[in-house]
Amino acid sequence: MNLVGASFDSLPPIDLPFRFFISGILFPIVLAILIVLSGEEPWLSRWHPTMLAITHGFTLGFLGCVMMGALLQILPVVGGISFPKVRLVASYSHIFHLLGTLNLILAFIFPKPLFVISSIVFLFFGFVLYSSAALWAVFNTKSKSVTISGIRLAILLLIVTVVLGLFMQLRALGINLIGLDKIYTDIHAFWGLFGWISLLIIAVSFQVIPMFHVAPNFPAWLSNHLPSLMALVLMLLVTTPLINNLMDELVAILLVLQCLYCITLLIVMSRRKRKIPDTTINYWQLAALSFLLLSCFYFVPKQYINHSFYQELIAPKEELLFAAVFIYFYLVSVLQGMLLKILPFLSYTHLQQRCLMNFSALQFLPNMHEILTKQHANILFVLHCFSGLLLIFTILYPKLYWLLAALLFVEFSFLLAISLKVIRIYQVCSTKIIKQSEIDN
Repeated sequence: MNLVGASFDSLPPIDLPFRFFISGILFPIVLAILIVLSGEEPWLSRWHPTMLAITHGFTLGFLGCVMMGALLQILPVVGGISFPKVRLVASYSHIFHLLGTLNLILAFIFPKPLFVISSIVFLFFGFVLYSSAALWAVFNTKSKSVTISGIRLAILLLIVTVVLGLFMQLRALGINLIGLDKIYTDIHAFWGLFGWISLLIIAVSFQVIPMFHVAPNFPAWLSNHLPSLMALVLMLLVTTPLINNLMDELVAILLVLQCLYCITLLIVMSRRKRKIPDTTINYWQLAALSFLLLSCFYFVPKQYINHSFYQELIAPKEELLFAAVFIYFYLVSVLQGMLLKILPFLSYTHLQQRCLMNFSALQFLPNMHEILTKQHANILFVLHCFSGLLLIFTILYPKLYWLLAALLFVEFSFLLAISLKVIRIYQVCSTKIIKQSEIDN
């Protein structure tokens, strides 16, 4: 592991990111139950209220919670600075985010004013609190790294994404500030998925890929310019309601930029010095290859695809398929793989910090592979691949919804069990270290 440039002096208490991680993992488990109860109908259209609830359950629930928790730890490591009033900010933003996301899911399924208003209020205060603290941290750090620059852009794009989403929620209350054109929904989706989550993943990868996997740094031309170019294209997307004919061209440019990152990512990982089997590497590769295949399908002229197959199966569900593959095979894959690294790494690092003042306590410091075993990681990866494939088949053949729900429930319950085991090991070792320190003193 290459820790050059990393700082561990400002780490927040470990329970703060862990509560975000556990909450995020619980969302897909709840969504699996929702899928069973909803039947086939939601899979007929991306605009179905329950499908919107499922989509936001994954994006705001799982992806949002994991990214917010990870950022609490990443900023101190790469920027040497923590969130201001970190326990206060993390605790309240976590509660507001959970309440807001749950109410938003309910608002899609049961469009009652109470759920709509509650989702707007809780998400607004949660994101204002969290993003304000994050912006203070990234603009007050002395670090000039490309990771910090990328995180700044991602947080700014998150703010616009949230504002646009809240404007769309206000429509349900009869308050129409941006019109009814569905193009705003597409812009909201692109800003959220490519601007907030994907751009943050890209920025963080510039640090964690070389650090965790002893790989070379990303090329300077890519790390210095790609985040800014993606942000520029996303900002131009806002003009598409006025200049509709630019939408396709801007989306194409965005996909090309993302493909450029995925190709470079695969090259960088192929040049890592320690080429031992690593499930997290498998997740990164799966994500990159999935996005490249998705982009190939997007750019291939449709006349080269079997006409009857495309018209009968793909065309009616094309947007839903693209969103599902991007969210599940790319974004969820990366974050699930990162969790397998972050959970044991955080536990080990915090335990190691406790041992610095008492070296005799080092005997209780576990190996990172003892905290989270390779066998468990491999099982989770296989489950994720099968559930992803079943997601695609369920979109094409909705009668499979119950099987998808069952596999999602198993996959994320297993991830939850792994995470809880990591927490238990941390607590047991931490107790032993504290007792040893008391004995020695």
